[in-house]
Amino acid sequence: MRLIKKTIAECLRSRVRESADRVALEADGQSYTWRDLDTLSDYMVGRMHSCGIQKGTHVGIWSTNSPNWVIVFLALSKLGAVPVLLNTCYSTEELAKVLRYAEAEFVYYGEGYKKLVYEDMVAHLSTQLEGIVKRWIYIGRDTSRKWMTEKSFVFAERMKKATKEIGGYIRKVSPEDTAAILFTSGTTAMPKGVMLSHYSMVNNALEICGHMGWTAEDKMLIAVPMFHCFGLTASLLAGIQTGCSMHTIEYYKTMTVLQAIQKHRCTVLNGVPSMFLALIRNPKHKDFDLGSLRNGIIAGSPVTEEDYYRIREEIPGLKLHISYGQTETSPCISISDVEDSDQDCACSAGKVIRHCEVRILDSGGRQLSAGEDGEICVRGYQVMQGYYKLPQETGKVIDADGWLHTGDLGHLDSRGFLHVTGRMKEMIIRGGENISPREIEAVISKYPGIRENKVIGLPAEVLQEMIVACIIPEEGMTISTTGLMSHLENHLAYYKLPAHIVRMESFPVNASGKVMLGELKRQAAEIIRTNPEITSTKK
Repeated sequence: MRLIKKTIAECLRSRVRESADRVALEADGQSYTWRDLDTLSDYMVGRMHSCGIQKGTHVGIWSTNSPNWVIVFLALSKLGAVPVLLNTCYSTEELAKVLRYAEAEFVYYGEGYKKLVYEDMVAHLSTQLEGIVKRWIYIGRDTSRKWMTEKSFVFAERMKKATKEIGGYIRKVSPEDTAAILFTSGTTAMPKGVMLSHYSMVNNALEICGHMGWTAEDKMLIAVPMFHCFGLTASLLAGIQTGCSMHTIEYYKTMTVLQAIQKHRCTVLNGVPSMFLALIRNPKHKDFDLGSLRNGIIAGSPVTEEDYYRIREEIPGLKLHISYGQTETSPCISISDVEDSDQDCACSAGKVIRHCEVRILDSGGRQLSAGEDGEICVRGYQVMQGYYKLPQETGKVIDADGWLHTGDLGHLDSRGFLHVTGRMKEMIIRGGENISPREIEAVISKYPGIRENKVIGLPAEVLQEMIVACIIPEEGMTISTTGLMSHLENHLAYYKLPAHIVRMESFPVNASGKVMLGELKRQAAEIIRTNPEITSTKK
């Protein structure tokens, strides 16, 4: 594969020239051709420009997957503005912090997510962020419960006069410009904004398509959120590159996914391991015809060989390709190929993609040989531009020679397959979401009556890891599970909430006074096993 110098908007225009009237996107019974997406995003560019959005403006998109999300994103790409992609689970407090940090001047928001009603949250946020966010713009369904169409725009916005300058906007955007800011949770409580260029994301999407063998005849079900790289690069942008039709659902629900596969005869399904495990563990999955599925990417968190084969056995036609990457690498570093055997797919993260270098280094920076475990380091076109406004944090992970230090452990085997064996950090991965224990610990520490707390991840059947909060109450204090959970719910997204609260008298520490994480996990797991009714947060 040769690297191409194109922006996202230029790729869309190329797709329109080749496949203008083919179905590009379907959602909730509404269908859009590639020409429709191009035209509607043109209209949206005119509307944005009249609001004061221009090249370089930071604009938040806070919504579940929808045609409107796609149209807004494509319009921002044409204009050269920078989409700031926001997690749909954010609490009001979390969102306020992120928007201040990212300097978002406008926010496009949807209806909500599960129990979250965005309109209510915006009422609070608009006051908190007065002078920072200039305007909040609703992009949920209209009053007739429909997504955007030509009728969503007034006649003046649809006139050629209003859209004739768009070609000029597109030409002013460079492939090296920032295409989006996405967020990753690290060892600090504050999420870091990862700046990715058009060049890195476009070429990463092309590389993924090549390894997966996707074509214009495929039908991709997008059940992963597009505010993550997995949903953006490996799904939406991959769809633009191949010209396949994309079927979006707002967010993952097992029955919704099963129904969509059967109804639309989807051939491609990407997802995190917990998603696929939830599908096969639902006894009703056998009632659906999933025979159209041929392949998909499984990524976002580790998958065991046993689970891989269990999924393959339950959905025989679905060949899953394990991929390794992170937001900082657009995201793909390695991926298995359509020609790889099931054994290679199940036991490795595939081979390193083209135009990308990987080294395995020991703690002293020495390059290791095949089969030796060390830190996975990567250099190539897909590495991020840096963390927004955090040069010191960027310098900690990208060295002077351009090598990104991932913080993950692994090795390359003698055939060049990458094996990811662990994490250097204490990050918890729950259902594909990276969660910083320190963020949760900081919130718990503000609850009265708790002397110490340590948040850990323990193995879980479907989500792979569950969050466990280990607490040491102050002497004579009784900590109410209901009260503590209510406190956490007010400050954290639901996926960061503990499944268990384990009360302890002390934490195991080593000679230097540091908590011994392995021993703490062992003790906590035993307490949960013997007293689940006491530790569980679900009463």
